[in-house]
Amino acid sequence: MALSPVVSNQQTAFIRFELDHGDARRRKKALQEVSRLYRGGFRFNAESLNAVETTIDGLLVQSNQDPKVVRWSLNALAQVGRRTFSDNPIKLALKHYEGDPEITAAGIAALASMYAGKVEEIDIFKNCDPSLRTLAALQNTNPKLLDLSGIRIDIDKADKEVLKLALITVGLNRDIDNLFHPKHNNGRIIKALGGYPDNIVMQYSVWAIIENHKLGISDLGVKTHPIDALAPNVQSKVMQLVAMREKDHDKRHSIILDGPYLPHPDAREGLAKGLLAVYYDGLEGITLDWSKQESVVYVRKLLAQHFARFSNACVLYEEEALKLFESDPLLREHLLLGAEGKPLYRKLKLQDLRHGTFDLFGGEDEFVSILRQQSKPEDRALKVLILSAAPKDANPLRLDEEARDLKEKLRAVENRKVVVTVANEWAVRIDQIQDALFNEKPQILHFSGHGETGVLYFEDRLGNAAPVDANAIADLVSLHSDSIECVVLSACYSEDVAKAVKAHVKCVIGCDGSINDDAAIAFSRAFYRALANGQEYEKAFRFAHNEIALQRMRDEADKYKFL
Repeated sequence: MALSPVVSNQQTAFIRFELDHGDARRRKKALQEVSRLYRGGFRFNAESLNAVETTIDGLLVQSNQDPKVVRWSLNALAQVGRRTFSDNPIKLALKHYEGDPEITAAGIAALASMYAGKVEEIDIFKNCDPSLRTLAALQNTNPKLLDLSGIRIDIDKADKEVLKLALITVGLNRDIDNLFHPKHNNGRIIKALGGYPDNIVMQYSVWAIIENHKLGISDLGVKTHPIDALAPNVQSKVMQLVAMREKDHDKRHSIILDGPYLPHPDAREGLAKGLLAVYYDGLEGITLDWSKQESVVYVRKLLAQHFARFSNACVLYEEEALKLFESDPLLREHLLLGAEGKPLYRKLKLQDLRHGTFDLFGGEDEFVSILRQQSKPEDRALKVLILSAAPKDANPLRLDEEARDLKEKLRAVENRKVVVTVANEWAVRIDQIQDALFNEKPQILHFSGHGETGVLYFEDRLGNAAPVDANAIADLVSLHSDSIECVVLSACYSEDVAKAVKAHVKCVIGCDGSINDDAAIAFSRAFYRALANGQEYEKAFRFAHNEIALQRMRDEADKYKFL
């Protein structure tokens, strides 16, 4: 018999810290994580289990505890609880919150697990509705231990508390065929409940699909368009479901693209939760910008965890994770959680070492050695700031692929003469341009996006196109002429803007026509690869021109102009 995987020390420490020191929301999330881990087959080691269970028992008996924390404490104990430890705290909580149907149901589920399904023997439940009692017990008890003969639910007549319990039962894969109705399977009824006139029932109907992999998007009964017409709690689950389970790539990408602009943070949190399980090429073009504009800390934490979790798949994610770890202490725990088992984890720990934690890799001597290896002198350094903008109301561009390709090619330079570092700013709004320049102080300013004669397009606060004329761009560059040496305008019809800028810098690259995406990607990687190999700007431009021509795009190559 295979052993269950053990919850890692990092994750255990995080859960215990959140339970001990978090507010009600953080405690609820930690308790949900305990339940999720156990449903997925993970287990705490004996020492950690004792500590976690004792802490949860303590939450149950605290006066004035948030009811949601109480309910999720009971849900967690239904997974990890042992009768000798938690029987009494559970019963005390049930007496204190008597009359709360959700807490009662969670308590039944917890005790049913500890009493091997014999809920009828527990005095505190003797007056409960038998069908409600059985449904609650089904959440965590083997169906073979329960009498299910009387379980049939008419969705047109059943109390909403019964419907919620039934949906939870289906979601937890404890589903009995035709649980709701003898003539209709569970998926069909769940779809019907997606239109039930209660937001919590609707939410649970979506949640059941997320949790039960026998169900799918086709069983979703909630109308998802327009998404912001739904209640925030329903929006949250719909966004999570779409991110995790939608198989139509274009449809999924379109919904994710709009997600960061949903006004309610619960909806954005749902999307970020779904993305913890998902990455595909091009997603970083949405998530990296979203992280920068997101103001709600708990959503930013989930995005940071997403970056770390998929750092192996996307070089831009690894760089962003390292940057966030250094700049925002609030995100560090989630970055470490996401990075577990990946090369990024050691790099994050190395940043801890730089702040004085010397015992992680065997002492200070190793720390000094690592830093010395990473700090060898280079001949020269160039910093590139890439301002990217792909407004929603304009034709889509492959800016994420351009950035990813560039970073990978720079990493592959074996005998670099110049250290070329690239900072990316995504979906840049007009009011963010000056901040980016002040913060990065680049030698090369690179714009990737849309343009037309005399204009570059950035974004407004809604993600739509916002034009900036050539004179304004030239004035901006002149104000930073003490640092900027070169400007690259990888945008259609940008030659006029390039001419306006030329008076203030050593050199400018612009385009006198409409530029193909493949040509733009090839130009960037070849230009910066040549600079890393020690070439001057004009020679690097010629290498980039040749790279495009080698790919049989001579007409595209000739559109690039060096001024």
